[in-house]
Amino acid sequence: MKKNSTKSLKWLTGVAAFFSLIATARMAVQTVGFFYGRPYPAVWIDGLEVFQGSIAIFRLLGGIALFGLLIAFLLNSIKGFNSGVLFPQKNISILFCTAAASFVFLLCNTNIDLVLGKRVLQLGIQEILVPTIICAFAIMYKVAHKVSEENSLTI
Repeated sequence: MKKNSTKSLKWLTGVAAFFSLIATARMAVQTVGFFYGRPYPAVWIDGLEVFQGSIAIFRLLGGIALFGLLIAFLLNSIKGFNSGVLFPQKNISILFCTAAASFVFLLCNTNIDLVLGKRVLQLGIQEILVPTIICAFAIMYKVAHKVSEENSLTI
């Protein structure tokens, strides 16, 4: 049973890493394109250039952080399964950091049209809902970690 779960988790980690690399490469090309004019030139609005540039850069950084934290969570879970720990403590902080990274990424990704010349700043429900769900999962994970520790101490 343990071997089967680890095998599935390793496969999932590989798939997640593959698609994360593709998405990160795509965002990197777009971000460079915003500043150098190819293949996605930015339309700079007078007085908002710094804000527009920040949106482009923080979108890339937020995406890299989000995908990196996702992979770190999965790798820690694999290590935990292999050592007999179902809920590694490291994953709790990784989940809270993932919530913050998802907020930054989603907010900047929603407002990437500002970099392309639209004068609209948006805040949608997903920018609030996704980090909230991740934080709720982190809190449940923290409780599961405590219960798991208590159960391992029980004789």
